[in-house]
Amino acid sequence: MRVLALAIFFIGVISCSNHKVELNIPSYINRFKVPEDNPLTAEKVALGRMLFYEKALSLDSSVSCASCHIQAFAFADTARVSRGFQRDTGFRNSTSLTNVAFQNTFFRDGGVNTLERAVHPPVLTEFEMNMNLDELLSRLKNDPKYVQAFYAAFKREVDHKAIVQALASFQRTLLSFDSPYDNFIAGKEDALSESAKRGLELFRSDRLNCSACHIEPLFIDNKMHNIGVYQHYKEWGRGRVTLDSADFGKFRTPTLRNIEVTYPYLHDGSLNTLEEVIMLYESGGANHPNKSEQIKPFTLSEQEKQDLISFLTALTDSVFLNNPAFSNPN
Repeated sequence: MRVLALAIFFIGVISCSNHKVELNIPSYINRFKVPEDNPLTAEKVALGRMLFYEKALSLDSSVSCASCHIQAFAFADTARVSRGFQRDTGFRNSTSLTNVAFQNTFFRDGGVNTLERAVHPPVLTEFEMNMNLDELLSRLKNDPKYVQAFYAAFKREVDHKAIVQALASFQRTLLSFDSPYDNFIAGKEDALSESAKRGLELFRSDRLNCSACHIEPLFIDNKMHNIGVYQHYKEWGRGRVTLDSADFGKFRTPTLRNIEVTYPYLHDGSLNTLEEVIMLYESGGANHPNKSEQIKPFTLSEQEKQDLISFLTALTDSVFLNNPAFSNPN
């Protein structure tokens, strides 16, 4: 009942004046900018939600956006590398879409700088959805429910720009600010256990320096870093975009919100548990010429490790993970 009530609350705080969407973002969070040419409307969000779960966006109608971005796992995937068209695999772990609207670059290598530009690559890439844009338009134009939904959202028939804008609009509503950490920040002292409070102190400490890159309250810094996962990386990371050797092995800092359920971790999904991630950082990482100067070895007691994990799990937002406003409408 609590989840249902909170879901109703979430829907209620999205007010529709002339169908414009107003999102419930806490006062301690700086609001993100919505593109002037793609204002948030209830109709666009509803259409984007339909498209997000639509398997017809893939050439063989086997996968949708939601196949690799699963709500119960904070819109990440439990597979090390997701399977796409004809069960083919990519080469990177699917990132969580938690609070994705607050990012200034997208994909692990920051290859594009708007949510709108982030829509087409997964749809077109041969090992993901492998779709032909003309075929996509044909499918949607021949589906009465989409003809109606596109007209409701854009007052015109299906086109490429509308598809992109609708999907981006839905993703901008994937907001997660109802974790125990958020309740603690809002003044509820008992929202965090004593262990989690000690973990928060460790997280913020100069000794661990976690907060240098995972900056509260979003737990991102919108930057690229090489954290020394390997001495020799199999792929270039940010360097794949810039072709600059100084960017090899650098990847965008992921959010730690809902980190408890976004395993496996790292760009290649090579670590399965938070304990393993902590051990990587504790070691100081592998010796790579591009490794960030922020990555330095440290030592934690077993109690400190458990306290740090207690804090990280306090970033889990069960309301977000179960909110019916984000689930498959079909």
